[in-house]
Amino acid sequence: MSDKKKTILVTGGAGALGSVVCKRYLDEGHRVICIDNLMKTRDTQNIDSFLHHPNFHFIKHDIIEPISFSGEKIDWIFNLACPVSCISLQIDPIHTMLSCTQGVANMLELARKHKATILQASSADIYGEMGDHPFRETDDYASNANSLSARSCYEKGKRAAETLLMDHHRIYGTDIKIARIFNTAGPHTQMTDGRIPSVFIYNALGNRDIIIYGDGSATRCFVHVDDQVEGLDRLMKKIGFYGPVNIGSTEEVTVKHLAQEIIRKTGSKSNLVFEKADDAPLFRKPDTTLAHSVLGWKPTKSLDTLLDDMIAHYKTIGLPESRILVFATTYYPDGGSAEERLAMLAREMPETEFHVITSKFRRGLKGVERMDNVTVYRIGFGTRFDKFLLPLFGALKAKELDRKLHFRFMWSLMASYGALAGVILKLLGSHASFIIAHHASEVYTSSWKKRIAAYVEGKADHIYQGEDMQGTNELIDRVRHKYKEMTMKQEGKLIRPV
Repeated sequence: MSDKKKTILVTGGAGALGSVVCKRYLDEGHRVICIDNLMKTRDTQNIDSFLHHPNFHFIKHDIIEPISFSGEKIDWIFNLACPVSCISLQIDPIHTMLSCTQGVANMLELARKHKATILQASSADIYGEMGDHPFRETDDYASNANSLSARSCYEKGKRAAETLLMDHHRIYGTDIKIARIFNTAGPHTQMTDGRIPSVFIYNALGNRDIIIYGDGSATRCFVHVDDQVEGLDRLMKKIGFYGPVNIGSTEEVTVKHLAQEIIRKTGSKSNLVFEKADDAPLFRKPDTTLAHSVLGWKPTKSLDTLLDDMIAHYKTIGLPESRILVFATTYYPDGGSAEERLAMLAREMPETEFHVITSKFRRGLKGVERMDNVTVYRIGFGTRFDKFLLPLFGALKAKELDRKLHFRFMWSLMASYGALAGVILKLLGSHASFIIAHHASEVYTSSWKKRIAAYVEGKADHIYQGEDMQGTNELIDRVRHKYKEMTMKQEGKLIRPV
């Protein structure tokens, strides 16, 4: 292949791997077209930094539907479009299989029309369970891959994709490349991805239990995304070689040791919890002899470097629950029992920013006041009637803050005026999960307040009743677990693999 500037199509380009591929070729001066349906990432965060780059074009599209490009020639296609984590791919297993079959067929047809080289991101999962030696490209472990399990949509889908590529090559002479990608991670891997090490880091930073399926003796080998992209680039440029070729690390680590190392590196208070093993392979180690001899490739970054890079990035962007929006009819210095409980929670959760929108209630108070990790925004003129302004003006203030801070969770202390502000914010387009916290002392005597409470409670995603608000440590544990549950729901993921 010549060194001329190319037009490169990257499917799944907004993902953790695809975005790094996009950036590499933009940095080299190529034109990059990124396709992604955003089904997994839910947003364009990974590619936001170059969305307005003159050589970059993003198209929201699902590859199971055909797509054509008129007026420009596609030179290379990196087909990376497919969910990888079980908690994502098992949400819609039929779509996962179609991505690996119909989607791949569509990309192959595009490659044929443009006479483009197409690289398929295959997977270590096509091998099944490892035997007495690391996986070699010449091995056939088909009998070890269960075609009826909940993981089969991915495992068998990736096998079918390889078959489609080879048949296209034989029949049409399509220039193909097959990369069997082993466990790859990096800073832009979603911390809620569900796979290790990201899920371990996510829970460690949130001081939640780290769940290990099995006894922790299973092993994995993790390659840094930068090394993976270098391997893919070398494969794409290697004339006359189509693979398949394993691209991964041979640095093996047990799942239990990995979790312990992450707890150590993060200074977490997390505990290890062992649950029933799922049907994931116990061992997954590649033989990378072929990659080294044919491509001159081997990993350059250690597991230690990978973990440090991921932890540093996750700390920078913060946990989904690192910024919480709170509506309270009154707050310091005019709070009641529920407000006192929130203040106590804030002191016990210093890693979380609480943004409290409340009524001004009396004169002489600042409109905005910062107290450690709590920022208070006061609405109104400093009278007792300010609470009636809170539903509308509180919601508008929250909308303004949400544009900058992107809240994933909002609380209302009591199901009253502040809760109405939360309902209005939802109507204004917020996707934040809505939680109402009742204190045991909260009693509604008038019928209209009872009607308001019933209405807003019907709009809430979760309600903490009076007895839930008593023990601080127990409440914090419940809240952290509920945040994880709601985050998975927001992102369309399972809590654990099927």
